[in-house]
Amino acid sequence: MNLPLFRYIVMAAFRDRLFLSTAVLIAVVMSLSNFFGESVVVEQDQFARAFAAYGFRLFGNVILILFVVTHIRRSFDVRDIDYLLSRPIGRMKFVLTHAMAFSFIAIVAALVLGGATVLLERQGLHSGVFMWWLSIAVEFMIMANVAMFFAFVLGSATACMAITFCFYLLSRLMGEILGILQREPEKMFEMFLAKIMAAISVFIPRLDLMGQTTWILYGMPDNITLSFIIGQCAVFMAIIIGATMIDMHKRQF
Repeated sequence: MNLPLFRYIVMAAFRDRLFLSTAVLIAVVMSLSNFFGESVVVEQDQFARAFAAYGFRLFGNVILILFVVTHIRRSFDVRDIDYLLSRPIGRMKFVLTHAMAFSFIAIVAALVLGGATVLLERQGLHSGVFMWWLSIAVEFMIMANVAMFFAFVLGSATACMAITFCFYLLSRLMGEILGILQREPEKMFEMFLAKIMAAISVFIPRLDLMGQTTWILYGMPDNITLSFIIGQCAVFMAIIIGATMIDMHKRQF
């Protein structure tokens, strides 16, 4: 890792008001969760906690994706990347430093947003809350590095954001898609699409199995373990960072 470049990326997060935006997000989501929680007739605390957890998860990903894409595309536009690569730093170390810096920022965002969710726990903490917190950090790390990959590969910031959000949506819907694929297709075209989706599912993280608000309310299910969360993070982070390295190695500056 190149420490000066790492500090440069983290300071860029401060300059872009990323953490200030996170604080504003916390205030807005907690206010809305308390407001909507007071409006329901039964299970007010449960509704407020579930709404806040979902809001922190969704908008936390949005803020991170926007920052990563805009930072990298701005670096290309103002030729910062050309200058950095002219220094004694290899392209592999350049990508790894970006990945570590974005992962660090994602972990900080998850710590802050998860901590705000913990503050809403008035009935005591349990393992489901901490597993939700950990899975949110893993999800933020994966999506930040996915945004980094598309920002390096594509030349348009708008296209990067659109494809990254589509990737996130597909990851969240993968469980439903695989469930649909379980039924026997009746037509050749449906069979062809089913095979394509089955192949795509191998390279898509199962974010639908992570960070579920039901964990906060009812605890962890038996089919989700810590090894699954950590393993999924390691596998897909390696795939994403490796693909980014390959693109950077072949790119001509």
